[in-house]
Amino acid sequence: MEYALDRFTAEITAAIAATKRVPPELIELVTPKANIPADLAFPTFKAAKALGVAPPQLAAELAAQIQPTADVLIGAVVATGPFLNFSLHPERLAHMVLTTIALQGDQYGAQADGAGKTVVVDYSAPNIAKRMHVGHIRSTIIGQAIVNIYRATGHTVIGDNHVGDWGKQFGVVLAAIEREGQTRAVGEAALAELEAQYARYSTAAKEDPELDARARHWSLRLEQGDREARAIWQWCVNLTMSAAQRNYDRLGVQIDHAYGESFYEPMLAEMIQQALDRAVAFRDDGGAVVVENLQNLPTFLLQRSDSGTLYMTRDLATVVFRLREFAPSAIIYVVGEPQALHLRQLFALTRAMGYANDVALSHVAFGTIFDTTGQPLSTRRGNMVYLEALLDDAVARARSVVEQKSPELPDGEKQAIAEAVGVGAVVYNDLYQDPKRNITLDWERMLATEGNSATYLQYSHARCCSILRRAREDGGSGSHLDATLLTHPAEVRLIKHLARLPDALREAAERYAPFVIADWCYATAREFGVFFEQCSVLKAETPTLRSARLALTAATAQALRRGLALLGIRAPERM
Repeated sequence: MEYALDRFTAEITAAIAATKRVPPELIELVTPKANIPADLAFPTFKAAKALGVAPPQLAAELAAQIQPTADVLIGAVVATGPFLNFSLHPERLAHMVLTTIALQGDQYGAQADGAGKTVVVDYSAPNIAKRMHVGHIRSTIIGQAIVNIYRATGHTVIGDNHVGDWGKQFGVVLAAIEREGQTRAVGEAALAELEAQYARYSTAAKEDPELDARARHWSLRLEQGDREARAIWQWCVNLTMSAAQRNYDRLGVQIDHAYGESFYEPMLAEMIQQALDRAVAFRDDGGAVVVENLQNLPTFLLQRSDSGTLYMTRDLATVVFRLREFAPSAIIYVVGEPQALHLRQLFALTRAMGYANDVALSHVAFGTIFDTTGQPLSTRRGNMVYLEALLDDAVARARSVVEQKSPELPDGEKQAIAEAVGVGAVVYNDLYQDPKRNITLDWERMLATEGNSATYLQYSHARCCSILRRAREDGGSGSHLDATLLTHPAEVRLIKHLARLPDALREAAERYAPFVIADWCYATAREFGVFFEQCSVLKAETPTLRSARLALTAATAQALRRGLALLGIRAPERM
């Protein structure tokens, strides 16, 4: 699919090259400054220097030679000093953008840049025997958006939920259950009790070395295949993943695989032996396998002196498995900033062992979530917010908004809208800004119907749908598009924003940045608001203008729905 702005760029490049004045390798286009009335510009500095002429002279010569024909998107061509400025032809742009959106529908913006390439995205990663909390929601939401974006750019994407179900921390879970007994609660309540048992045991183990040794013993029993340890472990896994799936369903998250750390247990001995054989690691006098002097990173272990393995051992096996199983061109880890050092060590170890030399290993780090008092959410502080409770609270607050705005709607529809709005508010609060930034749970802002919020974007979409419904109800929706009528400045600005989604999608993939899509959605909603205020749709001056504006409204609804879907946010038709 050829998109309007791609075609515009290609036409400009071809037009400049056709003058035979500038070598193709010297043609570089830029976006003009905001105060310049143009859409793309050719700075002539490099070309003029190579040709031995003054930049303003070259720009003027080119402007005189380039005469756009009636079948291109190039409108005006103006030389301004050393810049050759190009403007889009508004009517031709409108026709191409609106027909493209109508043709592509929910796939608008999709492209084949990643065809033939596989990307693995490591995200969510809840810990077994624990509830999902706000820390997991960041990884889950950001990860799913990156999956959506990469699939839309033509990549084959493998979403992998790397579940923490192994190691010393799980030995504590097993030892705590041995000490206090297995809870009879179910669901999140059972996980809450397991967390409480874990906390009590950890506290006691600080004072009693025997308890710490017991936890290590259970960890080894689990790794060595002990039947009792494996049975309790499997119960914990089933309990946790069942609870997590309810949250995933509400968030619209669909992860392809959920390989726990335990899945890689058969590979661990091989990984340790390879590290030793390749002189990447050595076994010390106590029997531990040590990696040191690796790219000036701190020393770390691959195996404890008691033969137990560690996160690094299992993470190395995970990388190797992914390389063998999926042959990816990139592996993207959506993991909190505190794990940055661990991942640098992992990437360095992987390459030192001869793996992934032609595979991109990337860490998409994210910051901390704070409460409204500015305190980080943490279990130790006692202000931790758990995911299920967070979503329930968001939906309850959204239901109050729906009751105020649309009291006439059926109860079932109100609840469905509240679910979409509440969950959408949580998702967008994470995605509208750079992942590295810390975020705050501020419900008043998150659910505001004005400003940069999911609710505002959903409301803009619902407003489009309302206009289209009313047009159908009065029997005058129209089907003919005369794009030559869409010349009002507000119409032109809105169409240009709609045209930018394919570029935004590419940029979001290149930067691992869902906020680029969020910015596009927000700008489009704002431009639609200006259009709505300045250009009457249902009461347009003529039937043909009404039809053209209805087509623009329908395209806006479709594009907004597409942008929100890339972020994992639903777009209700009523609000």
